[in-house]
Amino acid sequence: MVDINNPTEILAAVKCGDLYSNDPVKAKKEYRLLVQMYHPDRNKTSMAEDVFKKIEDLYAKAEKMFESGQWEESNVIEFKTKEDKHKKLKFIKEFSFELGVQYVASSVVVYVLDAEHKKYFDNAIHRVSSLIYENKAMEDEFKRYFPKFIDKFETVEGKWVLVIEKTKDFVRLQDLLNYYQGMIEQRHVAWMLSRLGSICCFLDYNGLAHNGISLENCFVSPENHSIALLGGWWYCVGQGEKMLGTQKQIYDVMGPLTKTNKTGSITTDLESIKLIGRVLPHKAQIPNSFKDWLERGSADSARKEFVRWNTALRNSYGAKKFIKMEVGEKEVYSL
Repeated sequence: MVDINNPTEILAAVKCGDLYSNDPVKAKKEYRLLVQMYHPDRNKTSMAEDVFKKIEDLYAKAEKMFESGQWEESNVIEFKTKEDKHKKLKFIKEFSFELGVQYVASSVVVYVLDAEHKKYFDNAIHRVSSLIYENKAMEDEFKRYFPKFIDKFETVEGKWVLVIEKTKDFVRLQDLLNYYQGMIEQRHVAWMLSRLGSICCFLDYNGLAHNGISLENCFVSPENHSIALLGGWWYCVGQGEKMLGTQKQIYDVMGPLTKTNKTGSITTDLESIKLIGRVLPHKAQIPNSFKDWLERGSADSARKEFVRWNTALRNSYGAKKFIKMEVGEKEVYSL
């Protein structure tokens, strides 16, 4: 709910639940308080009249909602499952993607796949649950970068919902890029590519082609210099297996043989990483070794490509150095 002491926030309220509680008694008390604060006869500020009108309009909506037994609130979505359970999510941002809708919240990411995409829903769950780790050390390192499904269900409308755990320091890479107005400082791009290269090595170890490594599916923790690959698992297949699909921008960088055969290949993921590397930084600022690596075709294994990348990284910047990236959820999503 909005800060009632901030008239600008009240004017920005869209739905009755943004200003009033979903309880008739509480809402009436809130309404009376707001009237006392902003009635033009008492409040002589320039915004008072507009704020008072907003207070009146939203309370009228609230009364109608109480009569109908419904409720509305901005950035809140409610689901009713096939088992007749009700689930509610308060989210920060909502995004459409090629299979449905994505909701980003502080503690979760929720993907709602349209009814016809059940095979993608099933595939994502299967691929993530089937990941193998050579030992406990590998599991401890990599498991935190992949989805942890804390809920999954079908809605009464037949849609398929995946709820993935997330900590608040992670933001969508696309949103981070938007915050920086389309250009992220090159040294930060470098550590992001290193993390993605490491993830590709793990996928290669599992014999998988993810086919969905993109700005929309990667989540970045600027604070901890880490990346989690939370989305896109619906496209993941075994290397050499028939592809289920991919995003257009990834299809465009796939090799001609992969396009012809339409089978999973680690080079698709490696080329996807390089595409991200070409999109994120200011082109004129990239060292030549870095630039050459981005433009060069990928190796046939993630490990070979990772060696190439580390050589380019060393030639570009010398010894590794941790550079703080002082931005987070609050700044990126204007909270």
